[in-house]
Amino acid sequence: MKKFILLALILSGCSVLSPLKKSRVVSVNHLVQAGKFAEAKGVAEDMVSDETLAEWARTWYSRGYLCLAAYKEGQRKNDKNLLELYPDQLYVAYGSYSKAASLDKKGKLDKKLAVDYVWLANELVKLGEKQYGSRNYADALKAFEHAILIMQGPVVSSRPDDNLVYNTALSAYESKDWDKAIRYLGHLQEANYSVNVAYLIYNAYLAIGDMAKAEKVLKESIDKYEDREKLVLLLADLQENRNDKESALKTLDKAIAKNPSNHKYHLAKGLINQKAEDYEDAISAYEEAVRLAPDELMIYINIATCYYNIGVGIEENTRSIRNISEVKREKEKSAAAFASAVSWLDRAYEEEPEDKALLEKMYDLYRLLRVTEKVNGLEEKVNGP
Repeated sequence: MKKFILLALILSGCSVLSPLKKSRVVSVNHLVQAGKFAEAKGVAEDMVSDETLAEWARTWYSRGYLCLAAYKEGQRKNDKNLLELYPDQLYVAYGSYSKAASLDKKGKLDKKLAVDYVWLANELVKLGEKQYGSRNYADALKAFEHAILIMQGPVVSSRPDDNLVYNTALSAYESKDWDKAIRYLGHLQEANYSVNVAYLIYNAYLAIGDMAKAEKVLKESIDKYEDREKLVLLLADLQENRNDKESALKTLDKAIAKNPSNHKYHLAKGLINQKAEDYEDAISAYEEAVRLAPDELMIYINIATCYYNIGVGIEENTRSIRNISEVKREKEKSAAAFASAVSWLDRAYEEEPEDKALLEKMYDLYRLLRVTEKVNGLEEKVNGP
């Protein structure tokens, strides 16, 4: 008899609780459908604050439903009060649905959650795009990441769109969250998304001071992408800056073998050799660049500079020579170098360039070479009337 009474009490408790749960949820739904969102919020908050009701999946689902319904209506009416019924309303919806999913052990709410989750993910993407456009990169990252969490979660269980991952990576990059930027960009790199991904990963590794990984990314990506020009030039520059001229030239020679008509590779070789004061090799590379891109007048100036430096070097060496005949021969060599410098400058001068930086370099070289006529011709263009 006692056992029966105890069982009856237990059953009685269950039968009382179930209608209570349902009536509260129905109340939220009815209030939402009637457009009484503030009242619905009051009921929903009472439910999630109740120790017993907070253990029921539908309690949290109804709160998430309220958030989304108010947000949709706020969009339709352009009503800020509905859009901000809760602070950070989309995140409150996300948290509510996540709680509902975790409590819904048998997956009874999966169909409803899947539909609402997809809508919520789309709205989070829109929010992320808005925040990114306003340069609120950390907020954009938060929105995009939540959209990814929804897509990857057990209810939707879908691979996030690569463009969403890219936007997430960009937001992390712009907010200088380098670990996340590298992680998201790494996913895209595995999918061969774009050459720009490799460039961003390279910069992210540089930002955290990991030169080895930065170089590794460039090397791997040069073989991965057809549009490799920027990566080749970055790798050569990285190698040259750490005083590894040999590796830099090998990188460029390898690229030239694949694309010999790209004048920028030859130009880069010229710059590296010129910086190392290997002027003959620099001139040879520059001349090939000129052949491929005759309109790039700065290359003419670079060649003229090399010849001028050759001439100066020869003249400096003559100071230690005592043999008059040998001095004379060396003077002839330096004069020939200076003449070549003037010749290349004249070729650029004849094109009547307007670029201020180029004109200034021409002006300075003509002054050093004592070509008074050209100095006077450039005076007004460089220094004004």
